[in-house]
Amino acid sequence: MLFRLSLLLSSFLWIFSSNANNSHINSEKIIISNVLADIKIDAKLDEEIWQQAKPISMNNITRPYDNIANSFNTQAFMVEDGDTLYVAFIADDPDPKNIRAYYRDRDKSWGDDLIGIKIDTFNDHRLAYRFFVNPLGAQVDGIENEITKNESDSWDGIWDSAGRITDTGYVVEMALPLRMLNFNDELNQQTWGIELVRYYPRDIMLRLSNIYMDRNNKCEVCQHVEATGFKQAKLGSNITVTPSLVLSSREQRDENANWYRENDSNLSLDVRWGVTPNTLLNATLNPDFSTVETDNAQLSINNTFALFNEEKRPFFLDNSDYFDSHYDLVYTRNINAPNFGAKLTGKYSDQTVAFFITDDDQTNILIPGNRGSAIATIDGKSKGSAFRYRKNVNTNTTLGLTSTYRSNDDYYNLVNGFDGDIKLSNTDTLKFQYLQSTTHYPEDFYQQFCQSDDPQDCQQPPQSEQCDLYQCDFNEQVLRTIDDTRFTGNAGILSYTHNSKYWLYKAAYESQNSGFRGDLGFIPKIDSNKFKVGGERRWFAEPDQWWTQFEIYSDYDTTHNDDGELIEEEFDIKTSIEGIYNSWLQLAYTHRNAVGSRLDKSSLAIDGNTTMFKQNVWQFNTHIKPIAGVTIDSDFIYGDKIDFSGNRNGTTYEVHPMLKWNINSHLEMKLKHSFSKLDADGANKYIARLTDLRTTYQFDLQSFLRFTMIFNNTSRNPDNYLYQDSDDIDANTKDLNLELLYGYKFNPQTVFYLGYSEHSQGEDNFDNMEKDDKSVFLKLSYASIH
Repeated sequence: MLFRLSLLLSSFLWIFSSNANNSHINSEKIIISNVLADIKIDAKLDEEIWQQAKPISMNNITRPYDNIANSFNTQAFMVEDGDTLYVAFIADDPDPKNIRAYYRDRDKSWGDDLIGIKIDTFNDHRLAYRFFVNPLGAQVDGIENEITKNESDSWDGIWDSAGRITDTGYVVEMALPLRMLNFNDELNQQTWGIELVRYYPRDIMLRLSNIYMDRNNKCEVCQHVEATGFKQAKLGSNITVTPSLVLSSREQRDENANWYRENDSNLSLDVRWGVTPNTLLNATLNPDFSTVETDNAQLSINNTFALFNEEKRPFFLDNSDYFDSHYDLVYTRNINAPNFGAKLTGKYSDQTVAFFITDDDQTNILIPGNRGSAIATIDGKSKGSAFRYRKNVNTNTTLGLTSTYRSNDDYYNLVNGFDGDIKLSNTDTLKFQYLQSTTHYPEDFYQQFCQSDDPQDCQQPPQSEQCDLYQCDFNEQVLRTIDDTRFTGNAGILSYTHNSKYWLYKAAYESQNSGFRGDLGFIPKIDSNKFKVGGERRWFAEPDQWWTQFEIYSDYDTTHNDDGELIEEEFDIKTSIEGIYNSWLQLAYTHRNAVGSRLDKSSLAIDGNTTMFKQNVWQFNTHIKPIAGVTIDSDFIYGDKIDFSGNRNGTTYEVHPMLKWNINSHLEMKLKHSFSKLDADGANKYIARLTDLRTTYQFDLQSFLRFTMIFNNTSRNPDNYLYQDSDDIDANTKDLNLELLYGYKFNPQTVFYLGYSEHSQGEDNFDNMEKDDKSVFLKLSYASIH
């Protein structure tokens, strides 16, 4: 049904989409001069060519105000030599001592004074590279995807920049080699979409630009001004060879308190090759796919669904946006320890193609459900692959195809589907995606979820009277994996959004039936069909007021399983205001009817097998920068929350504060804390506390020393855990992770890391925690560019 509806609507609306108004507001082109000059990137601009270059004014405030002139001057200059785009900025400041700039690692400078450029190299309004620099030269780069509305700093290019604070403001200079960009080099002359942007954070964060930005057009990339240059520019072979060496020594303590050591070494090779000007090949042999940086800590207590972790590994990040679609079908953190990997990506006129394949020593997959999900393991190696094709049919219509595959000796999962993004006008968008999957599980797969000592007890569902609440060998994951025959399923999304200056309204339907699996992606819910409708009204302040923007938003959604049984019904309303000190305040109220755990765990039924709980939840969120170098975030939650292990309504109190303090231009402290308390039946059930402290000393733009402490402290009331023996409940558990890491980054791929980490755990006092794991590691990689 969803397939037929999306196909009908897309065909109907395609006829009208070609007439949508999507023209550039700014018609005056920028001509980038070709020069032959030796330019040193030092932010001094003492080369004669900069004196001759035509300045480009960046004095239009596009946020928070609606295209008003700025009172002080910002200018940009651009030249090119056929291989490199050189960009320089002179940013005046009425009070230079208030410039906010700190020595930071790459992509960590958001919130500082920043200046830079956005480039749509194909000028097709789909993607834009962004390159920003703070006044001390710290780099921020990434990609903005207009189709998915994702903005990611994960992509890292190799480019040069410098910044210098002056008596009148600051100067930034950057060199952007063409070899790191994708563009059509069959053209005699390049025409790119470009926006020059400056962020000016004081009591109010100002966004300055060289273009007029129409708030009734939510496609910012579509409004870039056209820039021409680079006659006869060619991408070249662009080969980067990066060998890496990882050495580690790890000591662990066994249950008899005896320590044993494991030493390991790993030599790997990464190759990045521009096979043709439009085609990029990434290959890796025996890769070290470990992440040096520690993942952000997350509380998982009383959470029935798997947690999402961000990808950080370079092989998967390069051109990762080519695989994006409305579903998260390529979640590469599923791939743990591959022996090799290869990825081919390319853009040809109005089409993009992407493909990768990996061979993984492990097979971990997500088993989804509608009341929870879990990670499962299949013995043996697995192969994973993904294919994505996208075509820009016209200025306003994009269609795509996606296929993913994962297999093991006795397991496979295949997903195929198509999707579309149709811009009906500057304010109206239709999106759809349809997927079909085929899956086969091993015969004994369900046994790792069976809670009986004898897995045979889970082969046949018992009678209801034999499977009372929490006295059953079954759970949802057993029932989702017990089928060892080939089965199929489908999923789909259909949404319409109107987003103008003052109004937002949208309607969306999303469905994943019980047979659907997307094992290479992150799709934690199946047997779930959700309809949602919502709207928002916005108000904007005039300059010189203490507030800048005020919003009221509300939505309603319902979720049913495949049999039409209600799982959840929810109404949300929230209001938010932005103002001085870069502040943002939001107050939200949610009324929800939601089912708890299944009473008979041998059945997937909802009606008659669950309890419907009414919930009222209040939430207050804050963000503020009261003084330079200090950022404070905090979330407060109070209201009803389901106690899933007790199948009852409880009361939750949650506080999630965060403090980031740049003590000086080199030293930063970031402290995050999560406090979560659940009371049920008039007594406390648990109190969970999670503290994440990261202190970084940035010696310069290349090197840093970081200390990380993650402390998890959970207290439980064994007498308030229903259906469970209190002797099996640990009243107190404590986990402490410490890491000391030194890093030197010449560029994103030429790096040196030296680190030490340890783990301790205990049950009583902090002083009584015992160390059970410690390791020392070294990583060295060198990127050779040809």
